Amino acid sequence: MKIFAMVLCVIAGSYGCANNSYNDGRKRIVYNAHGLKVITSFSDRKQQTISLLYGNALALQSAKTGIQDKGELFELVTFKQADNKYWYGSYINGAVQSIELITSYATDKNVIAFKYKILQGQVPGDADARIKSIISHRALLFP
Repeated sequence: MKIFAMVLCVIAGSYGCANNSYNDGRKRIVYNAHGLKVITSFSDRKQQTISLLYGNALALQSAKTGIQDKGELFELVTFKQADNKYWYGSYINGAVQSIELITSYATDKNVIAFKYKILQGQVPGDADARIKSIISHRALLFP
């Protein structure tokens, strides 16, 4: 009987310590913005997504004033919506659906231009439309 109890404890202990790295898309994943600041956030109920627009200090200033400058870095991270189990009827960010990166630079004639890159996922629309959409967002300002 003691041997049976020991074997049962060993099996239960090894099963409890198993590493389960499966993510079914409902598990929240914390995104590392690598020092960028949050500019704004928005959601799309039809697509069931939540988006956060991050940026460096120049991008944040541009989002406040609407004036573009070289050296801006915008990063739009779109998450799938997940139910908030702690607050009925609300949503929180779930798995990362897409990551888009926009950087600004000055051309030979000192005109501000933008480079667009999709780092993860797929995004509808062409690059020019996405750039216009992303840089048109204004910064959230708290009093």
